[in-house]
Amino acid sequence: MSGVAKDLEVEHHSIDERLAEFIAGLDEGEVRPEVFRASARELQHHIYVEEVHLFPPLRAAGMIPPVLVMLREHGEIWGVLDAVERLLAEDHPDIASLRQECGRLAALLEAHNLKEEQILYPAADESLATEDLEQVSISLVDGELPQGWRAEMAAA
Repeated sequence: MSGVAKDLEVEHHSIDERLAEFIAGLDEGEVRPEVFRASARELQHHIYVEEVHLFPPLRAAGMIPPVLVMLREHGEIWGVLDAVERLLAEDHPDIASLRQECGRLAALLEAHNLKEEQILYPAADESLATEDLEQVSISLVDGELPQGWRAEMAAA
C-alpha cells in the first residue's frame, strides 16, 4: 500500500472515530455539534480530494464504473451530512433523529470505505502516475474545501 492509499485509509479511521464520539455523546443524551462538524469537515474534504484529484486519473485509467459507484455514494453521504446539519440547526435537536441519521451515515461509510480500500486505492497504487499520487497527498495535507463545493452527485 502506497503512502496515498495509507493516508486515505487513515483519514477513514479518523472520520469514523469522530463520528463514533458524536454518537456516543448522543447515547448519553449529549448533543455536541462541534464534534459532528469536525467529522463532517474532514469527511467533506476527503470527498473533495477524491473527486477532484483521485477519481479523474482513475477514470482515465479505465476505472469508470467503480468511480461512478463512489460518486453516487458520495452524493448519498453528503445528503446525510446535510440532514444531520439541519437537525443540529434546530433550537432543541431531536436526539433520536440525530442517532438515526448518524447510524445511517456510519453504515454508509463502512460499506463505502471498504470498497475504496479494497478496490480503488490498490488500483491507484498500481495504475496512477507518481505526479497524480503526489497531488492527492499534497491536497490531503495542504488543501481546504473550497467555499460552496459539494460532492458531484449531491442533491442541490
